[in-house]
Amino acid sequence: MQIRKAKILMILALALFLFFFSNDFGLIDVEKTSIITAVAIDASDDGGFEVTAQIAVPEATDANTENQKAQLSGKGSTIGGALKDLGDVSGWFPKLAFCNLILIGNNLPYKNVITAIDYFAKTLRVQDSALVAMAENSARELLETTTPLDNISSFALQKIMLKNTGFDRDVIATDVKTFCADHYSIGGSALMPLIKILPVQSGSSSSGSGESSSLSGMQSGSGGGGQKNNQKLFDARSTALFLHGVKVGELDEDLTLTLNALSTQISGTGVAVNNVPDENGNTSDYLLTVIRSNPKLCLKADDNQLTLNINLKLYCKISDHAADNSDDALSQNKPLPQNLISATERLMRKNIDELIATTKQTGCDFLKIKEKLYRHNHKQYSKYKDNYLSNLKTEVFVSIFGQS
Repeated sequence: MQIRKAKILMILALALFLFFFSNDFGLIDVEKTSIITAVAIDASDDGGFEVTAQIAVPEATDANTENQKAQLSGKGSTIGGALKDLGDVSGWFPKLAFCNLILIGNNLPYKNVITAIDYFAKTLRVQDSALVAMAENSARELLETTTPLDNISSFALQKIMLKNTGFDRDVIATDVKTFCADHYSIGGSALMPLIKILPVQSGSSSSGSGESSSLSGMQSGSGGGGQKNNQKLFDARSTALFLHGVKVGELDEDLTLTLNALSTQISGTGVAVNNVPDENGNTSDYLLTVIRSNPKLCLKADDNQLTLNINLKLYCKISDHAADNSDDALSQNKPLPQNLISATERLMRKNIDELIATTKQTGCDFLKIKEKLYRHNHKQYSKYKDNYLSNLKTEVFVSIFGQS
């Protein structure tokens, strides 16, 4: 019995010894542990692709807990060739399994972006949930931008594109799987966020919507003195529209929010309703929070007419009210004032009408009208499939409910 116990103890001691000394004495192999966090794709001067990979590099010390990064670029006539060139010129082959963001440059959409995104979808080198976005200018510039939100810019971009549940739904969330599925759908239309760079000034910075944000005192962990004075923020509230892989138009932030409201049930989203008149002829601004939403889109087709019925119901609560005189009634859980209901309904109907006009002008079927025609009105599909947008009539109904 004692001999058996001694053997067991020796085996355990040997196992502990092997575990302790099998990690190169705690040294980190950067090539094995570094990961690509984002890939930026731009058109190169020779007509091919330039791929820039942002790589998160782990630190070998507990004293520095901040993320460090490196960036590598490669060129090729294909995406796979550019990635191979990246490894050939550097001798560094980080994995793509943890790449959660693919950025498309502004000079690429005038070609067919699916030639770039298809590589990642078909080779399975990245997850289907990897986000896809378009840069207003160069995609590489987004990865090189210094931001106070995170010293790895791709992490900051993911924060504004994937907002937590309950926050604003004013960004179109598109991943590799969704974009490819929409592109190859019967309508051939797809969407992705359009990323814009906003300057950060000392004290405040102006955004595209006229709002400002104060970020003085926030600093990037890896930026030097010059970088701290040249930090940027990102805005992903606009949307790029694609038809058969080619960019054909854009949606501003108001239309993006309205499209989200028509596409899915939203909650916690803020809707600004400005210049609302009262019974005295004065105007004031409101911020409503959408508590519940119920969108319904129904397409009806017969031999004479093609009609899209849009019914949007929003249950809202007043979050804020800008007026010269405070109204105590707004905090007593009373029904929304009728003037505010009317103004909100007009605003949403106006946005929906603009969405319809945009889809007819660009041909981008982001409301999936052709898919509804094929699935639910198949007998009329051959009649309208080539001219369904020009023959489309719309009936829009918006109902606003809620409390102050």
